[in-house]
Amino acid sequence: MSTIIGVRFKRNDRVQYFDSAGISLSAGDRVVVETEDGPREGWVAIAPGQVAHSDLKGPLSPALKRIEPDFD
Repeated sequence: MSTIIGVRFKRNDRVQYFDSAGISLSAGDRVVVETEDGPREGWVAIAPGQVAHSDLKGPLSPALKRIEPDFD
């Protein structure tokens, strides 16, 4: 069973849903996900385990990787 995350690509964008693909993610993490237009960077708006599975239809695209914070 997949763990679903909600991702936003811009601050006021609608939330889109993806499979976390086994990556440990929390709300606020930067993430790269696979979209119809190719890989795209966004932010986790809804953490794994907080999405109602019954509201979603069809297969979900996967998260590809978590982007580590840059503290230079």
